[in-house]
Amino acid sequence: MAKVLELVGGPPASGKSTYIIVKYGGESSREFVHLDYDAMVVKEAERYSGEVDQQDIRDHVSMVYGRERSSVFYGPYLRVTVDWPFCVSKRAEEYISIGRNAGRFIECNYFTAQATEAWKRSLTRHVAGEYNAFTVFLKKDADIAVTLRPSFRMFLEAHRDMPASVERVFPQADAAYLWDNNARDAMPILIAKCNRGEKIEILNEEFWDRFLLKREIDIDAEFDVLGSQVEEYMGKQRTLFQVRYTKLLRNRSDKEFIL
Repeated sequence: MAKVLELVGGPPASGKSTYIIVKYGGESSREFVHLDYDAMVVKEAERYSGEVDQQDIRDHVSMVYGRERSSVFYGPYLRVTVDWPFCVSKRAEEYISIGRNAGRFIECNYFTAQATEAWKRSLTRHVAGEYNAFTVFLKKDADIAVTLRPSFRMFLEAHRDMPASVERVFPQADAAYLWDNNARDAMPILIAKCNRGEKIEILNEEFWDRFLLKREIDIDAEFDVLGSQVEEYMGKQRTLFQVRYTKLLRNRSDKEFIL
C-alpha cells in the first residue's frame, strides 16, 4: 500500500478539522498522523499574556514543526495529513516537494466556503490560526472590530486568491478535489477534480462559477462587528461574530453575496 501525503486546504472554519475527524478519527496512530502548523502557533501564543514578540513565537514553532514534519513525512505512517490554511500556494508546493521526495502519493482536498460565513465562524480557539492568535488572544482589552481589521483584510485577500492558487496547485498533486462546503452541517459538494499534469475537470459548473467569483473580492471592503454569541461545537466552546459587510465585490452594490 502506497504511503500518502494529503493536503487538507481551505480557510478557517471551512470544514477541514471536521473532515479529518470524520474520516480518520482525528487521533494520530501508527497508520495516520495530522500536522497543523497554525494550531501549534495558537497553542504557543496562549502560553503568554500581554505583549509578546510575534516573530519569536513563529521562529520557535517553525523550528519544532520543521523537525517534526520531516520525521513524519519520512516515517512509517501510511497517511499523513497536513493543514493547508487559506490558499497559500507556496506552502502547498513545499509540502508536495517534500512529500514526493519522501516517496508519498500526493492527494489534495480543498474546501471552499463563503467569505462572509467563514469569517463569522473563524474567530474561535480551535480554528483561529496565527493571525487571530496574536490579534485576539494577546490583546483582550482591544476593540474587536479595530483589532481584527488587519486580519480581516488578510482573510479577504486569501479568499480572493483561492481560484488562482487552486489552478496552480491542483495539477501538481497526484489527485486533487475541490469541495463546496457552504451549506453548514451538510455533505460537501464536489466541484472539480484533477490528476497530475492534467487540466482541472469541472464537475459542477454552477458551484465552480460561484467559486470563481472570489476573484472579484475587494480586500478593502468595509465591515462592522455587530455582536457575538458563544456556542458549543464538537465539545468545545467557540464565539460566533455577527458581521455586517458593504461593497464586498468590486463593481457590485448588492448587500449579500454567495462566495
